[in-house]
Amino acid sequence: MIDRNLSSSPLLIDDADFKESSTTRWPDESGVILCQKTTFDFDKKGLSVGKRIGRNVWGVLFALPTFGASMYAANARNDTRILVEETERRKILLKDKAAIDQYSVLYFRLSMEDDAFAARVIKADGSIQPLNLEEAIKVDDVKSVPGIFQGYTDFRVSSVYRPSYYKIAVPDLTEGDIIEYAFRHINTRQYGHNPSYKEFDPVYYLCNREMPVARQVIEVVTQDDKYHIGYKSLKGAPDFMATDASGNKVYKWVDNNRDKLVDTKFVNEFLELPSIKFQIIYARNSSRNFIWFADETAMKKDITPEELSIKARTFWFSPEKLQATGDYTKGLNSSIENTTGALYKLLRKRGAFEGSEDEYVQKVYYTIRSMTIHETWSDYAFAKIMSGLLTMKRIPHEIIASTVNNRTDINKVAFTQEIAWMIRYKNRYFANPDEHLNPDEIPVYLAGNTALRFNSNEKEEKVTTDVIPMGDTLLNTLKSLVKVSLDVSKATFIVTKESEASGLVKQGMIDEVLALTPFLETDFRNYDGVSMWDGLSATDEEKATMEFNDQKKEWKEEKPKVMKSLAESEYGHTVEKYDAFRLVQDGRNAKKRGLRYTESFTLSEMTSQAGSDLIISLPVLMGEQSRIKKEERQRTLPIDIQYPRSLQWKIICQVPAGYTPRGLENLNKTISNEAGSFVSTATVENNAIHLAVKKTFRSRHLNVNDWNKLLELLDASFNFSESKIILVKQ
Repeated sequence: MIDRNLSSSPLLIDDADFKESSTTRWPDESGVILCQKTTFDFDKKGLSVGKRIGRNVWGVLFALPTFGASMYAANARNDTRILVEETERRKILLKDKAAIDQYSVLYFRLSMEDDAFAARVIKADGSIQPLNLEEAIKVDDVKSVPGIFQGYTDFRVSSVYRPSYYKIAVPDLTEGDIIEYAFRHINTRQYGHNPSYKEFDPVYYLCNREMPVARQVIEVVTQDDKYHIGYKSLKGAPDFMATDASGNKVYKWVDNNRDKLVDTKFVNEFLELPSIKFQIIYARNSSRNFIWFADETAMKKDITPEELSIKARTFWFSPEKLQATGDYTKGLNSSIENTTGALYKLLRKRGAFEGSEDEYVQKVYYTIRSMTIHETWSDYAFAKIMSGLLTMKRIPHEIIASTVNNRTDINKVAFTQEIAWMIRYKNRYFANPDEHLNPDEIPVYLAGNTALRFNSNEKEEKVTTDVIPMGDTLLNTLKSLVKVSLDVSKATFIVTKESEASGLVKQGMIDEVLALTPFLETDFRNYDGVSMWDGLSATDEEKATMEFNDQKKEWKEEKPKVMKSLAESEYGHTVEKYDAFRLVQDGRNAKKRGLRYTESFTLSEMTSQAGSDLIISLPVLMGEQSRIKKEERQRTLPIDIQYPRSLQWKIICQVPAGYTPRGLENLNKTISNEAGSFVSTATVENNAIHLAVKKTFRSRHLNVNDWNKLLELLDASFNFSESKIILVKQ
């Protein structure tokens, strides 16, 4: 497929932007991105009927032999599809082993018919070695693919969208080599009708990278004058320049000599670093207003809360005009009104009206969650449908409009898609559920955000400013009980671990912990959701059940392998054997919100000999801690820790017969400041070492002047995790 696609439309062709093969800047850096270029061709012309909105020239030719019947059928099926061709190319000078290791494996997507990939190595003598892709292997976990090999316009990986990716090793790289690769992705957007006005999803682009960038380019190619660009340059990023090329309008953005990212930890990148965000709009008629903005110039200005509140209310209460402009009904099989009506009938049929108001609201939420697991809804669709279901029962509630906190501040909003929507009922917040979210649980991307709140009744025009809760160190917790003994050789730890996570900490862990477990199996009974076999005949249900049972057997075999890999990553040691994993509580229940599980495994090379004494790496069982390198200790950017939290470990190790622990007093540490605290104690009870460790982060944001206070906590936890305990032979 790649050979065929490259023959018709090759990559790595001559391009003036990629002429440089060396640079004298950044002599001490590990590597330099000589050039990277991302090209977006919006609504690229296809050869099949109706593949492009407003362009059906090919349809006329195909329609002649069928007297127009083929054109009508094709338009009915395809005329609402927009194609986006995204091409990315990078040329990287590898100056040392670290850079070589970073690019010794390349990834590429091969999922859509026209996807393509090419790579080559340019040796120091100028010779070119094309990379042979025959040895590429498929990537099992799509989420493991590094972001630099994923496109900006691709869909988010989910249970229903898992594109095929492959990886290939690059052989014989040496210092001074140049690695150059390019990929082309064809992505589609399907809409409910043939629109006269449409907004593509915004693209967000950071100027700073993990390496210095000598030159970076964005090109946005549009097919005709019906396409327009709106953008906002942030923190000193350059602007787009418009040109015409080959009959197409091209918007080009160029940035030269950008230093590498220095502050890499606790940085909210799109809020603090130079970046550009842009959106392409298709307007068939002469009007090209950006719904909320009169023109591109108005979009570049900050927006006041008063202006945003007016626009948010307009968008919420005038959906018939605005819903079709973007992907606001994503995941729905019908309109918002039809979906709301169907769910209302389903809830009545299931007896949801028989309980209290609170019980009805909870059943509404879990029913929606059961439907969005496989078809991800937009925040807007979720909020409109939940609001509709509450309104039909005359339940008072409010609408929350905010932003995604790792994308934009509320005063920097430029596109309607940047608004995140929630429902507020009795001071409880209901966010668009992912696979696991419970009522009143706030996703981390909304936690602590400034928001606008207004009544669901259109006549109530008052809008107030709100702050979405994010919990504290009592709610966002991880508690681990780790019991350890040494094996006969006294070189390996035999570990039994019990973990419980809650709040926002749980959200960061739950996907990995519940992966390859049949947590959906009893959802419909526990949470009034939809049965896995709803709508199937008895014969089909029997077949599906057998297939699912086979799937569970495979999961049972694969789950220990996944958890073994996670444990090795967490502790930085080889897991010699992973014995067992047991899910105690899945954390997806409003009454039992904590995620609880147990596991047992053995860790090798955890001790060393010092004469007849033993040196054991017991503190490492709190997991690897952040190590702040020398070059990271001088900071210029504000600190974003995401959310306050508390992490607690209790580690108990039986002392082998004939040994006595020494030097435990060195492990007693207490540090407390405005950033948080780190407290550790070490005692001996009943011939067992007891380590109690508690680490807290008190807030989400810290001023850059408080960096030293956070460093104090991070250094203390890292140094503790690296500590050793001596067991003296008696």
